Amino acid sequence: MAENPVKTQDANPLEREAIARLLAARTQKSYREQEIKECYFFASPMRQRTINSMSEPSRAPPLDAGELNTDKAFLLCGDFITEVVNGYMPEAQPWCELGPGMDLPEGAWAKVDDTAKKNTAKVFNAMKASNLYPEVTKSFNPDLAIGTAAMWIDRLHPSQPIRCVAVPFRELEINSGPHGDVDDRFAVRWTRNCYARELLGEEIWAKVDEKIKKHVADKGEVRCQIVWGFWRKWEDKSNECWQHVVLLDNNLVHDVEIKGEGCCPLIVMRFNPNADWVFGFGPLWQGLPSLRQIDEAELMLQENAELALRPPTTFPNDSFTMVEQGLEAGMSYPIQPGTENAIKNIYAPPPANPEYYAYEQRMKDLRKLFFVDLPEQSGDTPPTATQWVDELARAQRRIGTPGLPFWREGPASIFTRFKYLLEKAGTIAPIQVNGVTVATLPRNPAQAAAELQEVAMFGKAVSLLGGTFPEEFKANADGRATMEAVLKKMRVTLLVLRDKGEVAKAVDQIAKLTMGRHAPEAPDATPGPAA
Repeated sequence: MAENPVKTQDANPLEREAIARLLAARTQKSYREQEIKECYFFASPMRQRTINSMSEPSRAPPLDAGELNTDKAFLLCGDFITEVVNGYMPEAQPWCELGPGMDLPEGAWAKVDDTAKKNTAKVFNAMKASNLYPEVTKSFNPDLAIGTAAMWIDRLHPSQPIRCVAVPFRELEINSGPHGDVDDRFAVRWTRNCYARELLGEEIWAKVDEKIKKHVADKGEVRCQIVWGFWRKWEDKSNECWQHVVLLDNNLVHDVEIKGEGCCPLIVMRFNPNADWVFGFGPLWQGLPSLRQIDEAELMLQENAELALRPPTTFPNDSFTMVEQGLEAGMSYPIQPGTENAIKNIYAPPPANPEYYAYEQRMKDLRKLFFVDLPEQSGDTPPTATQWVDELARAQRRIGTPGLPFWREGPASIFTRFKYLLEKAGTIAPIQVNGVTVATLPRNPAQAAAELQEVAMFGKAVSLLGGTFPEEFKANADGRATMEAVLKKMRVTLLVLRDKGEVAKAVDQIAKLTMGRHAPEAPDATPGPAA
């Protein structure tokens, strides 16, 4: 533990409240500490397993890291994170958009629609310029597979890009709020005193008491505890308001109220949460029983293979040289006459039978639990394109249902945080229509699959109606408006449509060319042969 400097005065009410909230959050994690450690044992055995933030984590590797017999959790967690990132926040395309807020008058949004699209593009450009995606990988694997991941998003200097930092499980302490969402949230960092000033920043360091500064300067190699805490101020109904505190070795050195949607830099994301527990219940946590059995089955398969390759033998102790250490391949050993058949295997080990351990079935169930059971060919006949799309849409809907809370707390909050920082820097202007602030409209895999199904149904309807009523269908359908609706539904932005005036000229020219090509030929003026 670090040496705490002597307080210069009694703790003020806000400091006591912060310490009490932090203690309550630590208590929440302590109830499930063993399960979380076991998740790390299977998915990341070389990482620190000091989950509680009350003490400094050990810098030595865990002693039981070499006892793991299977690497299946490594593969499953990596595939799961890939599915989540590609499904909810793919780097190559926009995955969130600005939309009209609630109670917006009809037609008012059309006035700022173009500005909202430009702001959305600037937000995603800022994401690409930052280190968001490298830190997403660090933050999610394996924490999101356990159920809860966190990330710190802030801008240290106006001339620098937005910086993202993964907050590991051992540094995160959270608690539920009055409505069941994550309210109290703390990032606890154990570091050397010589780094305290850099982590706090010059603005906060200037507020630190001189005795604490001297203690930090005199003992630079001693490790201290820095706590950044946030909790909602629910009495403020006019805007989203957070109380922010900073503690240095349990001494309050900074406190401020921050306001605005996206003002909190500590983003906490949960996959598949429930109403009784503040942490998410991810596939790695749910799959612990199967992982235990698979780990034991791997050990039994290894032992069975070793017995099959090198079975135990018996030999007469008076026949020849003592061979307790085993027999070498290719070597010759002298024996006495009459003992030719004395050396033999004790028993023939049974062949390895994966079905006996239900190994493959458990792996299949785990792949389904981790949402990485890709569409499989069930028969000898290859599936049609429609069948494959249906299977893919079904897989997207499965991950979309438990991932809805994750989308709201994760990707949508990350987008909102970037938008807030850009608005604060003056890069983009806040969009308001008649005093109503624009809200973010999420687009997750479940919604994307539903819209893809809607487009597929449109194709079937066009084929049916166009084939049954060809003339009436062409006369009643508005081609341009339909194309614009389909492109908007599919989020296609690269296809550029002509101006309506140019379209009319092009259609008229095509019609003339078509009529000229099919017009009847003029009769030949040359008289034909006499009848």
